[in-house]
Formats: sequence, C-alpha cells, structure tokens
Amino acid sequence: MIGIRTANENDLPRLAEIELECIPDPWSLNSFKAEFKSEGSLFLAAEDENGTVCGFITASRVLDEVSIYNVAVTASHRRQGIAQALMEHLWKISEGAAFITLEVRESNTPAIKLYEKLGYENVGLRKNFYSNPTENAVLMTKFAG
Repeated sequence: MIGIRTANENDLPRLAEIELECIPDPWSLNSFKAEFKSEGSLFLAAEDENGTVCGFITASRVLDEVSIYNVAVTASHRRQGIAQALMEHLWKISEGAAFITLEVRESNTPAIKLYEKLGYENVGLRKNFYSNPTENAVLMTKFAG
C-alpha cells in the first residue's frame, strides 16, 4: 500500500537521490532546498508499506496556476500507480486552480500516456528544451472544470 503525504525538509536528500536515479539532467540537493523554501512550492512524497519514500512530485502555485516541475518514481516501484496517485493528489490539493501545466520529454511515451489519461492536453512544443540528450518538451495542461 502506497501513501501520499506532503514532503518535509528531511525528505529532500531522498528526493534528490530518486531524481538522480530517474532524471537524465537532475536537480541538485541545493536546487531541491531552494525550491522547497520558495513561496507556493508544493512537494508530495509517496511512501511504500515500509515507510520508504519511493516517489515524489514537485510543483509551484502562483495565484490560480500550478506548474509541475518533477515527477519521479524509483525503478523498483514503477507500474504500481504511484505517479498517477501523486498527480491525482496534487490535483486534489490544487483546488481553485485554473489549470496545472507541465513539460515532458517528447520521447517519454509512458508519461505522456499517463498525463493524457489524467486529462492533460498537449498544448505546445518547446524545441530543444531538454539537454542530456537534447530533446523537445511537450507542453501539457489540465484545465479546471
């Protein structure tokens, strides 16, 4: 059984470890710490039955707009609905937001399919947005209502 909770500052080193495992161009621990302290930051952690943090989502809210920065789940915990649970929980706690937006690597078909399943729409493309390797970003947005 996976639990979703608000992440705390003590979780940040573990989130940085997961990021390093999952993301080709990861945030540093210092980046996590800086964003965590930013006004409007939203950090959620997924814990497995042993209380081990196995996934997370980071986002930021400004007025009625939410931007997702990172979604990551450890390889050993994938395909268990954890990313979906994180995304759904973020939507739930973002009540009153007009929309939630994110960028995803064009080649990340599993993530794109998940986001589409959750009601996100492809709204644009950012050419050569990612590095390591260079790749386009698909912009996806879920609108309220």
